[in-house]
Amino acid sequence: MKKILACSLLLLAFACGKKLSHEEVETNLKKAMLKSLYEAVGNDSSKVKYQIQQVYFFEEKDFFDCEFRVNMLQPGHDTVGVMKAAITKDFAKVTRAF
Repeated sequence: MKKILACSLLLLAFACGKKLSHEEVETNLKKAMLKSLYEAVGNDSSKVKYQIQQVYFFEEKDFFDCEFRVNMLQPGHDTVGVMKAAITKDFAKVTRAF
C-alpha cells in the first residue's frame, strides 16, 4: 500500500509541473541560443556580438524547432540573418541547422 501511495505522489508531482508561458519559452530559447553562439567563439565578445531580434518556434515532442533572426556585429561588419536550431525542452542542448 505504501508503494502505491509513493508512486501516486511521485506521478502527481510530475504531472503538476509548471507549464511555461509563450513569453517565458521565447525568452529561454533566446538565452539558450545566445549561450550557444558565444560558446562557439570562446565567449569572446570582442570578436563578434549577437543580438537576437526575433524567434519563431514550433514545439515538437522532445524539442523546440526554432528560427532566429539574428543581428551579428563584427568589427567592420554588421549583418542580419536567419539561423535555425533545435533546442531541447530543458533548454540545455542547441543543435544548429545549416
